[in-house]
Amino acid sequence: MQITENNSDHPHNTGTDAKPVILFVEDEQDLREVVAEELADAGYDVVQACDGEDAMRLLATTVPNLILCDIIMPKMDGYEFLRKVRETRADLLDVPFVFLTAHDGSEKIVQGKHAGADDYLVKPIDFDLMLATVAARLRQMTLVRDKIVADIHSVGQNDVQAHDDIARKAFNRVAQTFNLVSSGIVLFDSMGGVRFANQAAKSLVAEGITPALDALAPVSSAHFTRAFSVLMQEAIQASQHGRDYTEVLSLAQPEGPRNLVVTICALETTAAQSPDEPAVAVFLSGGDHGQTAPLKSLQSMFDLTPTESRVAWAFAQGMRPEDIARSFGISTTTVAFHKRNIFQKTHTNRQADLIALLLTMPVSTPEA
Repeated sequence: MQITENNSDHPHNTGTDAKPVILFVEDEQDLREVVAEELADAGYDVVQACDGEDAMRLLATTVPNLILCDIIMPKMDGYEFLRKVRETRADLLDVPFVFLTAHDGSEKIVQGKHAGADDYLVKPIDFDLMLATVAARLRQMTLVRDKIVADIHSVGQNDVQAHDDIARKAFNRVAQTFNLVSSGIVLFDSMGGVRFANQAAKSLVAEGITPALDALAPVSSAHFTRAFSVLMQEAIQASQHGRDYTEVLSLAQPEGPRNLVVTICALETTAAQSPDEPAVAVFLSGGDHGQTAPLKSLQSMFDLTPTESRVAWAFAQGMRPEDIARSFGISTTTVAFHKRNIFQKTHTNRQADLIALLLTMPVSTPEA
């Protein structure tokens, strides 16, 4: 007959403040009840089973902190029960298993150790020794689990540090690459602070870059500064809401035939992104940079048609679709059609990505 008793309404050890759960397996009812009472008085939550089969059924709904088990039992003895637990319940591998035995011989002790038992107690039971053994085994299990958690946390911290080092090295390589590009590239964070400016940008703005591009003062106007500030805020908001955003400002230079073209593009960001990570990219081109449109290079590199190359470069120069349509004598629908083809061939899906790609192309080789 199955005898399953539980001294608690909550046999599962689920909370951090819950009592430690002892699964006690013993076929002698009187002894089982006496031992269970001693354990309960010591502050443990006791789940009782009459043999190994009964205990296996209980393990389907109970996660003990320690198993105290008799060896000689009907249906399934202690050795078989221990073997099944170790083979089928990987989640209980660190749960201490203590045998109860009526034999005080080394042969049984060795057999129990080989079976995977952590400790043993000899009948008749010395209750003080039993409680001390249970407490020691539970304390040891807690220390082992705490050490594992600490090791995992330490590995996690090391992984974070390693990830940061890799990210830093990757950014440095990207920065070195950007310094080889003839167009100016400036990255701003969501607070409007400059996170990066390549050498070309610093050359175009000799006094350096500030969030408001105040260093352009010698060649700028108050209107340009205000317009740039407004567009930057709009780009930051677009980035935070995941919207595509591209705007262009043109600034006349006192020397040279070309204007300084400032292209402001929102970058894709995530909710978990740090506020100091890049949110807006600003591309600067002008002076002697890119005076010759690299139309043949565009056709060769991306398999663009001559018209698609001209439209793509017009986008890179800050022209709007309606301006391109008027300049080329075509409809805005045709411009949109060419734009879709350009996106597909250049493997970009936003105007900001297209502009970034075209403005960072090497264009020093004159077109034939």
